[in-house]
Amino acid sequence: MRALLLLSMLVLLAGCATSPPTFKSEVSIRHQMASEVAGKRFAFKRDASQSQSLLQREVEHDVAVALEGHGLQLETSAARADWLVELAYGVDDGKTVTYNQPVWGTTYYTYYRRVYSGNSYVVVPYYYPSTEVVGSQQVSETVFTRYLAVDIYDRKALARNDFAKLYEGEAKNHSRSDKFDNALPYLTQSLFQSFPGLTGTRTIQLALPPQP
Repeated sequence: MRALLLLSMLVLLAGCATSPPTFKSEVSIRHQMASEVAGKRFAFKRDASQSQSLLQREVEHDVAVALEGHGLQLETSAARADWLVELAYGVDDGKTVTYNQPVWGTTYYTYYRRVYSGNSYVVVPYYYPSTEVVGSQQVSETVFTRYLAVDIYDRKALARNDFAKLYEGEAKNHSRSDKFDNALPYLTQSLFQSFPGLTGTRTIQLALPPQP
C-alpha cells in the first residue's frame, strides 16, 4: 500500500515538474463602447516626455498591432482619427514582501523486511523515510509590478472639452524581475485578449516558452 502511495506521489511530482511556466497578470477594464469597433481609426496621444522616446514607439507598435487585430485602423495623423490612444507603462520601485516558508524534514522511518526464497531465504531490510513540515523560516524578497495602461478618448469630444474617455484598461504583473521589455508582449496580449472586453477585473495566465 505504501509503495503504491509513494508511486502516486512521484507521478504527481513529475507532472508538476513538467507543467509549463506561465505569465500571470491582473487585467482591469472599464469602458463605454459598443461591442462592434471594427473600422474605427485611432492615433496615439503623447506627452512631451514620450514624443522622443524609443520605448514609447515600441509600446505603440505592440498596442497598434493588438488593436488592428480587432479591426481598428492606425492613423498617422491625429486629425483624421476617431479615437486617441494614450499609454502609460513601466515598472515600480519594488515592494519587500515577507512570508513564512515551511521547512520539511524527516520525522521517522518506516521499517519492513522483504523475504526472497530460492535455495535459501534472504531477509532484506527496507527503510522508508517519512517527511513532514517540521517548522518554518521567514523569507523576504522584492516584488516588482510591471504594468501597461491604455486610455482611449473620442477625439471630437476631447476637442470640444466634453467628457471624452471611452475606455480605460490596465494589465499588471507582479514579478521578482524588474525588466519591462520581456513583459511587454505578455501584458499587451493579456489586456487585448478581447476588445473592448467585459468591464471588471480578472486574472489572465499565458503560457511562457520552456526554459532551455
